[in-house]
Amino acid sequence: MLLTDFDGTLCEFQTEPEAVFLSDPRRMALATLARRPGLIIGVVSGRRAADLRRRCGLDEPVYYAGLHGMEIDGPDTGFTVPQLSARRDLLQEIAGSITEAISPLPGAFLENKDLSVALHVRAASPPDREQAERAFWLLATPALDAGTVRLQRGECVFELLPDISWNKGDAVRWIEADVTRRLGAVVQPVYLGDDRTDEHAFEAIGQRGITVIVGRRPSRASRRLPDPAAVEQLLNRLVATTKAP
Repeated sequence: MLLTDFDGTLCEFQTEPEAVFLSDPRRMALATLARRPGLIIGVVSGRRAADLRRRCGLDEPVYYAGLHGMEIDGPDTGFTVPQLSARRDLLQEIAGSITEAISPLPGAFLENKDLSVALHVRAASPPDREQAERAFWLLATPALDAGTVRLQRGECVFELLPDISWNKGDAVRWIEADVTRRLGAVVQPVYLGDDRTDEHAFEAIGQRGITVIVGRRPSRASRRLPDPAAVEQLLNRLVATTKAP
């Protein structure tokens, strides 16, 4: 079971998240692997599952876990964390306030995923980044303190989600269980990710499988690749060494 994060792992980061799509060579490699007997493919991301499916452009049976695994679109099933939509109105209210506060700051912007909102500061200058983060904390703290939303930190990203105890590690376990249900087989999990949020998946897999951090930051993963280009090389090597149907 090969599961992989999207931004920063399958795809290079872009200043605008809307500009990120799976490249043709990587799409072809994943499509080929998804057709191989005994190999399960899944993409796990902070993006919405439907948006993830659109950006991957795969017709093959693949798992898409969005919102850090809180919604999962599987080959013949789906899953959504109970009460996921209960905080939508509050999140949208906070989103409007943050958007207005950071509008004068070039390079800082709010990504609105409807059921979560994420402040991106990767492209902002240090002073603008500091100001954007200060505005974010000022406007988000009341809801965080009330326990109605929770914070998910990423690389240059601060994301607010419904306060539900669920993460990418839970998504890995759910997909594993679903594969066992569908195929009646125990799988060996392999997970590739670059972000802090992927550490939950690494922890869930532990010594049962292979975990790969993409990039240079410290991680509990057992293996390391330098960048998405190296991930593409790995996918092509798997295509060359696994058996075709």
